[in-house]
Amino acid sequence: MNVLALETDAGHRLLAQYCRIQSSGNLEQSIEHFERALDLCPMDHPYHPAALFNLATAKFVSCQADGRYLDLDIPISLFQRALDLCATDHPDRGVSQLHLAIALLSRFAKRGFEADADAAEELLSEVLKACQANSHIYRAALITMEIRTLHSAGRIKGNDLEQEQPTTSMFPLSPNQLADQTKWCLQRDEPGALDEVISLHYDALRYYNTGHACRGQLLDDLAGMLETRFEPLGLHPSLNNLASKDEDLDQAITLDREVLALRPVGHADRSASLSDLAALLSYCFDHRGNDEDLDEAITFHREALDRSASLSDLADRGNYEDLDEAITLQREALALRLVGHADWFLSLNNLANRLSSRFEHQGNDEDLEQAIALQREALALRPVGHTDRSASLSDLSVELSSRFDHRGNDKDLDEAITLQTEALTLCPVGHIDRSMSLYYLAHQLSSRFEHQGNDEDLNQAITLLRDALVLRPVGHTERSKSLDDLANHLSSRFEHRGNNEDLDQAIALNREALTLLSVDHTDRSMSLNNLASGLFSRFVHRGRDEDLDEAIALNREALALRPTGHTDRSISLNNLAVELSSRFEHRGNDKDLDQAIGLLREALALRPVGHTGRSMSLDELANQVSSRFEHRGSNEDLDEAIALHREALALRPISHTDRSMSLNNLANDLSSRFAHRGKDEDLDEAITLDREALALVPVGHTDRSKSLSNLAIQLSFRFEHRNKDEDLDEAITLNREALDLRPIGHIGRSKSLNNLATQLFTRFEHQSNREDLEESRENLRFENTDSLNVAMHHLKAAANVVSAGLLPRLRASLHWARHASEYSHGTQLEAYTMSMQLLDAYMSVTASVLSRHKAMKEFPRTLAVDAASCALRSGDVPRAVELLEQGRTIIWTQMARLRTPLDSLQTHGDHAVILMKRFRDLSSLLDKTPADHSEDTPRVDVEADEIRYRRLVEDWNGTVEEIRKIEGFSRFLLPPLFSDLQDAGRDGPIIMLIASESSCDAIIVPHEQPPTSIQLPTNFQKLAELEIAFREAVPKDAGPKGNQRALMVALRKLWDVVVRPVVENLGAIARRGSRIWWCPTSVFNFLPLHAAGEYRKDGESLSRHYISSYTPSLTALIKARANHDKSLSVPFVAIGQNHPAGVLFTLDAVEPELELVRTLLPPPPTPLSLLDIAQMDLSRHQFAFLSACETAVGVPATPDEVIHLAAGLQFAGVKSVVGTLWKVDDPTVQRLVKAFYTNLCGDGTMNSKRAARALHRAVQLLASDRDIPLAQRIVFVHIGI
Repeated sequence: MNVLALETDAGHRLLAQYCRIQSSGNLEQSIEHFERALDLCPMDHPYHPAALFNLATAKFVSCQADGRYLDLDIPISLFQRALDLCATDHPDRGVSQLHLAIALLSRFAKRGFEADADAAEELLSEVLKACQANSHIYRAALITMEIRTLHSAGRIKGNDLEQEQPTTSMFPLSPNQLADQTKWCLQRDEPGALDEVISLHYDALRYYNTGHACRGQLLDDLAGMLETRFEPLGLHPSLNNLASKDEDLDQAITLDREVLALRPVGHADRSASLSDLAALLSYCFDHRGNDEDLDEAITFHREALDRSASLSDLADRGNYEDLDEAITLQREALALRLVGHADWFLSLNNLANRLSSRFEHQGNDEDLEQAIALQREALALRPVGHTDRSASLSDLSVELSSRFDHRGNDKDLDEAITLQTEALTLCPVGHIDRSMSLYYLAHQLSSRFEHQGNDEDLNQAITLLRDALVLRPVGHTERSKSLDDLANHLSSRFEHRGNNEDLDQAIALNREALTLLSVDHTDRSMSLNNLASGLFSRFVHRGRDEDLDEAIALNREALALRPTGHTDRSISLNNLAVELSSRFEHRGNDKDLDQAIGLLREALALRPVGHTGRSMSLDELANQVSSRFEHRGSNEDLDEAIALHREALALRPISHTDRSMSLNNLANDLSSRFAHRGKDEDLDEAITLDREALALVPVGHTDRSKSLSNLAIQLSFRFEHRNKDEDLDEAITLNREALDLRPIGHIGRSKSLNNLATQLFTRFEHQSNREDLEESRENLRFENTDSLNVAMHHLKAAANVVSAGLLPRLRASLHWARHASEYSHGTQLEAYTMSMQLLDAYMSVTASVLSRHKAMKEFPRTLAVDAASCALRSGDVPRAVELLEQGRTIIWTQMARLRTPLDSLQTHGDHAVILMKRFRDLSSLLDKTPADHSEDTPRVDVEADEIRYRRLVEDWNGTVEEIRKIEGFSRFLLPPLFSDLQDAGRDGPIIMLIASESSCDAIIVPHEQPPTSIQLPTNFQKLAELEIAFREAVPKDAGPKGNQRALMVALRKLWDVVVRPVVENLGAIARRGSRIWWCPTSVFNFLPLHAAGEYRKDGESLSRHYISSYTPSLTALIKARANHDKSLSVPFVAIGQNHPAGVLFTLDAVEPELELVRTLLPPPPTPLSLLDIAQMDLSRHQFAFLSACETAVGVPATPDEVIHLAAGLQFAGVKSVVGTLWKVDDPTVQRLVKAFYTNLCGDGTMNSKRAARALHRAVQLLASDRDIPLAQRIVFVHIGI
């Protein structure tokens, strides 16, 4: 019996000791003693129920302490066994019922078993019935029942043993009891409990009325609780699911004002009340931005002689004098508190924080050094075991991180991470500072990753941020920040490894973060910026135009939320500028580049000398100014870029994290200046700078590939200039290493492929041209051939990097085509084909015809003819015809696609009908004339229209792809095959003329026979000279017989080198006097092929053999014939222009000519303006006579686009058109026009197919008329059927 008592007493003593000091060893020993006591009590022992109860109690406390709620079954079972052994009148029955009920409620709170709650309520009801109202057990049961009621109402979501400890009274609680309740609440994961404690404080205030000695303390405590409920973050993470309520903050301020009124001047606690109220007002300023709150806070702080905090806040508005005053005050406070003073640590910490703040605003190194020294001293005051050591560790860690960011010293960052890791271990789950410690450590690890490239650092940072996000569930006021942080780090990992899932998840997190922030939320601009950054990154890697457009729109919104004076305006200016610059690179719109430079200049102005971000702004502005130099060639831009880069480099000393980037940037511009001005010192300096940059980015560094590539480019330049083999060999080695670091999907892979290919070409050309025939060189020759193949492979790969965007891909494919042609490589035809496909795709996203025409001028104008010449060299004549048709008249062809009929789709089911309607609707929208924006139109409106157009194009392309899946429509709107194009020769052969640098050829395309190619006895240069000869000969005055000798000489030359070889090959295909069609390309577009001849007595001429017509393309001729065959009516249009542009006189014969048409062709024709031609479908119109100057001559800059009125009419649907090649002499051609109309409509009817023959006969009829100069007799040409 003595042993049983000893074991029981020991158990109780250790359990009580555990409750005082929370030592787990005491609790474990207590359980062991109670277990031994139970072993000493068999089932029939009178103390067996008590032994069960004691062990159950200790086990229950253990479950609560360790969070092992699944083990609650054990103490519940023990309590139940103890209760079962207590008869109805047993003195311990009530306490057993109470504790069993408490245990059941705990299990219910954790597992949600309603049976537990019901059983507990029944037990508590029995206790209340059986016990006296004033007994301890009764009061405890009553409180437990009350807590259960609160839980049922949703005001409490969890229970533990301490929460349900009984109290001696319910209302009113004493201030001390309320203080205990408050402390208990803040230590528990019970949001509803906070509401309950606040309610208890309000009840107590009604009891402790004005004048009561306790009222001031209650007001103060209640104000603190309301502040906690308003903004729980960082104070009590367990309360994070409470929504912030502005009325709580307002009420807290009101209560603190009453407290201050209760503590007049001279009161011992007035200073504390002043500080509390000032802190709340300062907090209110942070939340709402009302200057009056901050000013009042400073007033109270001044009275309390503790104003540094508010003055520091005021400094955030740019008032640095206030920050300086705050530091002075903190220094004074520190001087007044000797070492060992109770508030010595507080003064150290406050002064360190203010110095750190001033460093962030003004960049003074001395402030940062002193802040670190103070934080080290503060940490020494909190040794291992101190309850607040984690906060001091974190503070010092943050300052060291700041110094690393400023100077780049690895030791600072490593020490910061070590300190923050220790701080985190001191903040276990549930600790009020855990989320902040997770945040700091994650960002420090991320910084080390960016600097040293260790993947594990980034992975650990992401894991920590995921943990931090868990502590900020839905409804938490800071959840959006955690979402953005995690998203930014996932984006960083994507940039490093290229895992698309990371980037997509980052964007999804950024979107969620943005949805949590209202339009007027202070963090919305940052969230907009983060989402824009993710979308921009996805655009860069996958080439989705909609991502770039959305990113720009988001950053514009962010900039609007950061007006002049906003501390982050420069960041928004910079981000928007970078994205506009990227869009310029992908789409070539000069306005984007100019706007980007304007934004960067404003950003730089906001970062004066001394600003920590000035070097970055200098670099960004220099890069864009340099880009504009490359685009426009202004030397001032290049010199400015170099000056800006030099200033940026001076701000980034050795060990600065961005020094390597500055070195690279300056080197690139010096190299560019060398290339344009030839100063050797520029190139040598560039190579020196790039070598230093490479040394700063060791293996594993994220920027190493960029430095490798840059140094390789400079060495390649020097090789070209000085011919040193070692430079070229080193450049190739460096580029191979750079390419290895840029796997498929990497943003820079396309550039690396291009660079390596170019340098391999250079080495191939250099080494294969050596005059060394030794046998030992034979292997080198084969090696060079392999290098050529590798180079072509790289260029092809670059052109196929979809994420690079259409414009960079197009440039890469043209680069490939140029080199493949230069070296007669087997991939040249493939390169040309891809180039034409990409050109067509790039042009399709440009809205207006004018902008398309402008864009066409930036690309090789001989692309199609070069491709056809390549096909001819390989002996594939049909392919040459296909390529000519695919690569010419792109602008007209794209317009024609939007008017493609689809009636035959109606017979292919409901889905086909839906597709047909969608195609027509989208085509109609795309075919509309785009809005004509003035210079004053806001850029955002212009961009919105551009985005809408691009999305329409994407939808249209998607619809076309769906239509191609339908049987019989697999080639819908694809470039036609030769078998389809041959139909153009149904009424006579087509002669396609090709003029390229490699050769000049003619291809005769008959209706059913194979095509014939003829190499013409001329070259591109001679044809160009012949075109000039015609241009000079046409305006020369005629001789006495109406002849123009220079013109006849040119026409004879044209006959000899172009037309005669064609005529000689037409004999077996077309009978004499039949019709032929010319389809000229390049310079042939400007030669009067129909008038070629010997121009001497009985001399040969084309008009003696055939009747000539022209067509801009085979497709246009096929379409015109098809529409003519289906047409039911015969509309006619005559267009007269009696005062053409650029002419100072009036053409008097225009009106008589139109009158002549009226008399020959009743009823009168319907007038049609040129604007109508551009906007209307003219497929019902049969014939147009263009009585104006140069209506059938194109633009020299884009000859194969055939941009002239006559061709435009045919593409618009007019079947037959007569136009002019040069200026019309009005009086002299009236007779020719009359003869034409007489032949066309002599019987009072009109057939557009007679137009070519009518023009032919009119010219022949007037051939001997000496009053009409030769140039005017041949000025008219026929186009169409």
